[in-house]
Amino acid sequence: MNIQALDRTALIEAVAAEVIKRLQRAQTTESIAISKKAILLSTEPVPVLERILNPYYEVRYYDESVRDCDLLLIPKMCIGLLSYLANGISASARERFVLTMLLKGKRVVVLEEGLLYRKYKQTSPVMLYKLYDGSANKLQSYGIKIARESDLLSACLEDERLAENQEEVHSEDTRVDIIPQLEILTSKVITEADVKKYRLQNVKEIVVGRHSIITPLAQDYLHTHQMRVRRR
Repeated sequence: MNIQALDRTALIEAVAAEVIKRLQRAQTTESIAISKKAILLSTEPVPVLERILNPYYEVRYYDESVRDCDLLLIPKMCIGLLSYLANGISASARERFVLTMLLKGKRVVVLEEGLLYRKYKQTSPVMLYKLYDGSANKLQSYGIKIARESDLLSACLEDERLAENQEEVHSEDTRVDIIPQLEILTSKVITEADVKKYRLQNVKEIVVGRHSIITPLAQDYLHTHQMRVRRR
């Protein structure tokens, strides 16, 4: 087997390994997302919110048989529910479930458009409105997120994405030595994993050997993160 055939074989193996890695990562992410359970605290169907959450969660509506969830979404919050939760009062099974999810450290999100006291802003006595505003602030201090419908998905998923990013950075850091910024990559095949090492160290430019081959996934990664390539 000649040198060109060896290079071609190495390139095919590297590209195949990257594709398999991407597929496994996507399958794992999808499996984890679908296995998570989201509860909508609503007595009426909210199909718009179901469509937003369905790709990431198994969506159910709250009833007294529900004991746990990964995400609790409250589409509408009346004055009574707001006041009870702000003061930690479990007046019914509904409040008790919300407070229990908070105590368990689960994600609880309230739809901003569903804070019903806000529709009385123009007519309410100032001090009464401020009282309910203070209650909403209390909920946020307890860890409840208040999000607009347009930002709902990011509010529901941001902690998971942050954790995934931190895990990926930690994984790379534990197995990659510090690489000088201008070290020349002389491997015959430069993969996505190779260039990611530099990105994690905030390197904006890499130098590769004149005859090195950069795989398509590595090229996509370089383009996405605006990293420059010089050949030497």
